[in-house]
Amino acid sequence: MPEHYTEPVNALYSCMKGTNQANPRCIALEGTVGQQVSCSMYEQRSSSCKEVQIADEQCNKARRAHNLIPLVLVEAANDGQDPDFDRVS
Repeated sequence: MPEHYTEPVNALYSCMKGTNQANPRCIALEGTVGQQVSCSMYEQRSSSCKEVQIADEQCNKARRAHNLIPLVLVEAANDGQDPDFDRVS
């Protein structure tokens, strides 16, 4: 990770530049929140970023901070179709 992407939190820890602010916005976030965003360094992201999962508490906290509705995980429904059934065309 490029050093200029991080800033110190204390003597032991650092964070992505922009995330430790009153109105956080990570330096690696590209795009417009609420429309389309992506991480410019997704493959090299930190372990703390990897811990955030879609619809988890941290994800939804960030969404609420931007007046976005929280996400809810929905289990895939069983479509009731038998994979061994031959369909008639």
